[in-house]
Formats: sequence, structure tokens, C-alpha cells
Amino acid sequence: MGYEVELPQGLVRSLRKVLNVLLVIGFIVGLVVLGRSVSPMGEDGRPIFLSPRLAQVTAYQRDTRRWAGDLRETQTSLGEVLSNPSTDLLALDARANLLYGRLVSLQAEVDSTSVPPTLEALHAAIGEAVSASLDTALRVAAWISEPTSGNLTSAEDALITSQDSLDRIFENPWVQGAP
Repeated sequence: MGYEVELPQGLVRSLRKVLNVLLVIGFIVGLVVLGRSVSPMGEDGRPIFLSPRLAQVTAYQRDTRRWAGDLRETQTSLGEVLSNPSTDLLALDARANLLYGRLVSLQAEVDSTSVPPTLEALHAAIGEAVSASLDTALRVAAWISEPTSGNLTSAEDALITSQDSLDRIFENPWVQGAP
């Protein structure tokens, strides 16, 4: 035995309208949740809504901070090589080559990055710091291959120069995070 229930047409239309409104509200809530989950957050925990230009500047600022940190770490390692001479030339050579390779990769990454026009000067400073660090790595390698006091002095001077160029980058408000 089958029972048929007839609903009044007004009730069916009302249910459809309510269902459509609920779907629209659910869609809007879903978009808000999705937007909040993928938006970058500011220091106060609120989402930052980025224009394409602001997104490029923010990404470049983040990259610059990472590059500066990588340079600081590499320069520290180069300083350790100079201050802890070992009789194991192969180990010194391997370490110097590793550091040089990291710097070459970093330079390629810096050179291939799109730069916002307002940050060209910062980009030039990063490029100079990477070049100075590469020069330091080459001088450290020269000291390893020929450990004379002249090569050691040259490598130490190059390290000081590269550290000074990196210090100028860390003084930049864009790197400090307060532009």
C-alpha cells in the first residue's frame, strides 16, 4: 500500500526559497573561511588583503630576509674555516666548495627574482653582498690551496668587507620588517 502525500504548492515554493538562501549563505561562509585560511596574517593576527603589487613587495621582502639569513650563515661558516685551520686539506676543500656552491645558487636565485621597482636599491645591495661573499669564498679557497699569511689576510679582509655589506642590508627597514 502506497501513500501519496500532497504538499501545497506555496509550501514547496517556500521550501525552495529557504533552501536557495541557505545554499547562498553556505557558499558565502565557505568563501570567507577559504579566504581567511589562505590570506597572510599581519602581526596583530588579522588577515592582510594584498593587491598584486603589495603581494610582490611582501614576497620580495620575505625572500630578502631569507637571503640575508643564508648569507649570514655562510659568512659564519667561512669565518670558521679561516679561524680553525685543519691539517685535513680535503675536509677544508670540501667545506669551502660546499659554501661556494651555496653562494653560487643563492646568486642565481637573487638574479632570477622579479624585483619591485621600489626595492631596486635593496636588490642591488643584496647582489653586492652575495658578490662580496663569493669573493670571500674564492679567497678562502686560495688560502686553502696556498696557506700563506698573505692569502689568510686577503681572505680575512674579504670576510670583513662581505660582513659589512651584509650589515648594511640588515640595517634596511625593509629587511627589519618596519617599512
